[in-house]
Amino acid sequence: MSRILIASGGTGGHIFPAIVFGRKLQEKGDSVSWMCGSRKLEREIYQSAGIDPVILPLAGSPMGTGSVSKIFTRMIDVLRSLRQTWRYVKEFRPDRVYLFGGYVSFAPLVVAKLRRVPVTLHEQNTSAGRVARIAARMGAEILTGWPVCEGITRYKYTGIPVREPVRIPRNDALSLLGVNVREGAKIVGVAGGSLGSGPLSEILKAAAKLCPECEFVFLSAKERHDDGNAHFIPPMWDMNPFYSACDVLVCRAGGSTLAEALKWGMPTITVPWPGAMDNHQVKNAAEFVKLAGNARMFTEDGSPEDLAGIIRGMMKV
Repeated sequence: MSRILIASGGTGGHIFPAIVFGRKLQEKGDSVSWMCGSRKLEREIYQSAGIDPVILPLAGSPMGTGSVSKIFTRMIDVLRSLRQTWRYVKEFRPDRVYLFGGYVSFAPLVVAKLRRVPVTLHEQNTSAGRVARIAARMGAEILTGWPVCEGITRYKYTGIPVREPVRIPRNDALSLLGVNVREGAKIVGVAGGSLGSGPLSEILKAAAKLCPECEFVFLSAKERHDDGNAHFIPPMWDMNPFYSACDVLVCRAGGSTLAEALKWGMPTITVPWPGAMDNHQVKNAAEFVKLAGNARMFTEDGSPEDLAGIIRGMMKV
């Protein structure tokens, strides 16, 4: 039995693969401990999986803000995180440290290297993040979720650990979602918080009106409500009911989200977030379209008519 420390935080795209991987190690008999940052979202995701992680006093990267005061505060938090991680690693004595990217991985990376604990970092995107690039320069083993990984020259392509699909009968899935749709209607599932607001949301709502033969379920609302054939429901951690109900998925192009779409094998329209660092969501989407059997990339400068046409083509309606 090995003692394993897994560090992952920031977003679900980093955390869910870490949880899946850690559970696999536990099934083999390893002792696994998780470490995350102090954001409420991070704690909620781990709690939803029944995990009580070690929480570092860190809520963001010093490089991720333009505010001088926040940079200073976060630098202090990094130092505090290094001290806390050192103490925990000294006590837990892990045989290996696994990092899943994001700012939370920096302190465990440095401490593991100083204490000569083997380090493996998994990068979920096609363009390596800052910590992944630092880890590569420090000699850590790098695993990637896609065949390409810009910014790193030596890595091993392994794919992304994702939750196993649990398919639920359509009516049961809709009941769990709290959505009423017309019998036999095709369902377009829209996943991702940022898809539920802003200009893209308006394009999707307009596309729904142009596809009256379909029902749209938006997994992005604060409160459940309906607007014709568009149904808005709050986000959820258990995605099985949502994926089970979908005939076509519309989602952002985060690496882990696309890996789940591949696992489910459903027709997918991926919409890269234009604000992603190094434009990595566009690169993710391009790799995803190559690997998926029925997938298209759609950009936010497209029209509702274009999107409706893509949806109809995928639905074959």
